[in-house]
Amino acid sequence: MMENSSRPRKGQAGRAGRNRRNAPACPPIGALMRYGERTVRVIAEAGGQRVIIESVDEDGRSFRSAVKWANLAGLEGQLFWAR
Repeated sequence: MMENSSRPRKGQAGRAGRNRRNAPACPPIGALMRYGERTVRVIAEAGGQRVIIESVDEDGRSFRSAVKWANLAGLEGQLFWAR
């Protein structure tokens, strides 16, 4: 009878486990986040550790694009400033 080993098989689960721990987590759908200097909303999850974001440009037009999770940051402080 073979015993169950807690050690992963060589070249399989251990390798994927290391990559999974270092990979950033996918932001939740609908979250407001920072992409560079823009505030964006996460619309959907795309393949290859990417998400679809929606943002508004200076002219008020909204557009969508795919960006990597690692390039998104959470909002810090307030979203709107008091004048």
